[in-house]
This record gives sequence, C-alpha cells and structure tokens, in this order.
Amino acid sequence: MNHRPNPIANREGYDLWSSHYDAYPNPTVAMDERHFPAQWKHLAHRRVLEVGCGTGRHTLKLAKQGNDVLGLDLSPGMLAIAREKLKDCPEVRLIEADFLSTDLLKDRRFDAVVAALVLEHVKQLRAFFDAARRVLSEGGELHVSEIHPTRAAQGILAHFRTADGNEFGLESVPHPDGALETAAAEAGFQLVETRDAFGDQELANLNPKWVKHQGLPMVRMWSWKASDHC
Repeated sequence: MNHRPNPIANREGYDLWSSHYDAYPNPTVAMDERHFPAQWKHLAHRRVLEVGCGTGRHTLKLAKQGNDVLGLDLSPGMLAIAREKLKDCPEVRLIEADFLSTDLLKDRRFDAVVAALVLEHVKQLRAFFDAARRVLSEGGELHVSEIHPTRAAQGILAHFRTADGNEFGLESVPHPDGALETAAAEAGFQLVETRDAFGDQELANLNPKWVKHQGLPMVRMWSWKASDHC
C-alpha cells in the first residue's frame, strides 16, 4: 500500500469496519488466525487479559480453553459483535477501554496478556509493555502478534474498504525490526520465543490474489515472560 487514503481515527474506523470485519478478505488477519493461537494453546484455567479483543475471534478460543478472560477494546462496534459471539461464554467479560489509560485494571492481576495485531496502533511501545507488566503476576506471560516489520516498513498497515468502495487508513505506526524486543526488555520482560509466519499455498487457496505473498513474511509473533525481579 503506497498511500493512506481517508485517514480515520482508530475508534471511529473500527466502528465503521466492525459490521464486516470478520468477513473482510484480509491476508494479515488470515495468517494471524492460523498461526497466533499456537503461541498460547497451552493456556488453560488461567486469568487472561486480551488487549484489543475486537470481534472476539481469539477471545472465543481462549474461553474454550477454559480460561477466565477479560477482553478490552476501544471500539463499541467491535465489542457489540464480540458480545453476540460470546453470549454463551459466561467466563468472558468485555470492557470498552483504552488499555494505556484505563484505571479499571489497577487492582487486577492476570496470568497472561494476549494482543493480536494491536501494537501498530500504539505509538509509544514502552507504554504498552509497562502497562502489561503492571497487570501481570510474577512470571506471567505476554503473547503478541503483529504485522511483520518488513511489511510495515513498506507502508502495509491497517486499512479497509467499505461496501461503497471508500478506503480508510487507520492510525498506525511502522515499528522497525527489533523495536518491540527493545521496549519489552526495558519494561522487564524476558523473550521466550519469536516466530514468523510466511505466505503459502494455503493462504493463496483462500484468495487467488494472495499468491503474491507466497514465501514472504506476513506476521511475527512473540512470547515473553514477566521478570521475577522487575
């Protein structure tokens, strides 16, 4: 993507996108959907905070693994979709809030924090990792997925089209390679694992246009552990 037509604030943009987000043909989301759950498939019967839970696509998986899940999102439109999707999951609570500024979590502690395709919308990475460290118990886990830094550097960031053909670009920041690792370490996290997901034939089978992504890095995923001595 070489331009960012119709810039739109994230809350307003995700509200506009929410009604068709789950059906929208998005190769980044498709790769995240396939690969990111492997980072946290071991989580069961834990207290989990999902930051930027959106329409609840990962929230539902976390709940089905037996976790007590709290989902946060800025967009009431996205949360409305999630609430309908999760109406039979009493172990899930959803809250409209900004993770970086809310005081609703000050007395809560979690065993894990999960954030999928969120950090491109965060300008100050250290603020995110500090907030995650504050809500995690000692030794707690942080699992993050994000558009691959190689693609972000090319200007490929969150954007969507509406049914009438208008294209919107959300507020996003192309974080350089290594930026997340540096901010996490400064906030007291120990890196456990990093994985890259590459475009392949399975992705192309979803949409023939996505054959162009074969062999290219699409999404990067990280797992960290909160240091016991922070």
